[in-house]
Amino acid sequence: MHAKTLKGSHVLAIALAFLAVILAANAVFITLAIKTFPGQVVDKPYEQGLRFNEQIAAKSRQAALGWTADIDRATIVNGDAEIEIRFASSSGDPLHGLAIEGQLRRPAAKGEDKALVFESGSSGAYIAKVGGVEMGAWDLTATATAQTGETFALKKRLILE
Repeated sequence: MHAKTLKGSHVLAIALAFLAVILAANAVFITLAIKTFPGQVVDKPYEQGLRFNEQIAAKSRQAALGWTADIDRATIVNGDAEIEIRFASSSGDPLHGLAIEGQLRRPAAKGEDKALVFESGSSGAYIAKVGGVEMGAWDLTATATAQTGETFALKKRLILE
C-alpha cells in the first residue's frame, strides 16, 4: 500500500477552495441585501439635511399656534381606509375651513403610498377615504392650512385594522 502524503500544493488548493466558498456566500448575501433594501429611505437626503433648520423653525411656529390634532378614527372598511382628524385651536374650539393634504405611507415598503383628500365633516372633523389599503402599520402625514396662511403638520403612526 502506498501512503498518500499531504503536499503544499494540496494545502494551497484546499485553502483557495475554502476562500472561494466564503467569497461566493458573501456575494450572494450582499446581493440579496442590496436588492431587498437599497439603504436610501428618502429622496435627496443631502438636500433634506440642509433644510433641517427650516424644519426646526416651522415646528416652532406650529407650537406657537397652539393647535392640536386628534385622530378620531382610523379603520379599514371594505378595503377602504377611513381616517377622521379633528383640529382644535389653542382655546379648544374646532377649526373650520382648513385645506388638508395628506398621505399614507408604509414604513418599510416603497411604492404603496396613498394620497389622501380630506373633506370637511361636522364639528371640525375632516374625513379622508382611500381604497386599496391593507391592514397593518402606516405612517400618516397631513398638513392643514388655514385661510389666513397658518399651517399645522401632523405625523402619526397608525395601525389600520
